[in-house]
Amino acid sequence: MLRKGKNALSLQTGASDRGSSQIIWISGLCSLLLVLLAPILNAYQIGNWNNVYVGWIGLVLMLAGLSIRYWAAKTLGEFYTRTLQIVEGQQIFNQAPYSIIRHPGYLGTFLMEIGASLAVRNWVVLLAIVVIGMLWRIYRIQAEEEMLETAFKEQYKVYQEKTWKLIPFIY
Repeated sequence: MLRKGKNALSLQTGASDRGSSQIIWISGLCSLLLVLLAPILNAYQIGNWNNVYVGWIGLVLMLAGLSIRYWAAKTLGEFYTRTLQIVEGQQIFNQAPYSIIRHPGYLGTFLMEIGASLAVRNWVVLLAIVVIGMLWRIYRIQAEEEMLETAFKEQYKVYQEKTWKLIPFIY
């Protein structure tokens, strides 16, 4: 519903994508399977956090992540695409959340994944989701930033100097 226009809905990948869209789908499926596996692990006391507050913190993180993802999509509008591509008329957005983080949509989904692993109260699942999530995000962000540097040249480099990639004050 948030993706507007033909380009935003397209699953067609270009050379800039470098297979990152498929990696995102696979890692998302892995994360989902890990969350579904958590009750079995918990039943065998493998990684179980027997603390109800951890679950509530997870739900709050999931809602925060969903809100950030929605905000990012609404801000980009028709330029919020599924695959890495430059859409005609695209520009660099300097309004929040893009004035702070270059990839807030990825941050939003990462918070949702971390929140889900906390909600099922399993630290093994949390660890696996964090590792898988960071690996695909690093790869995707690298591919995306190369594409944007090629398209926007010096303008994008100036933007990079003013913003964080994914996590403020860390990365």
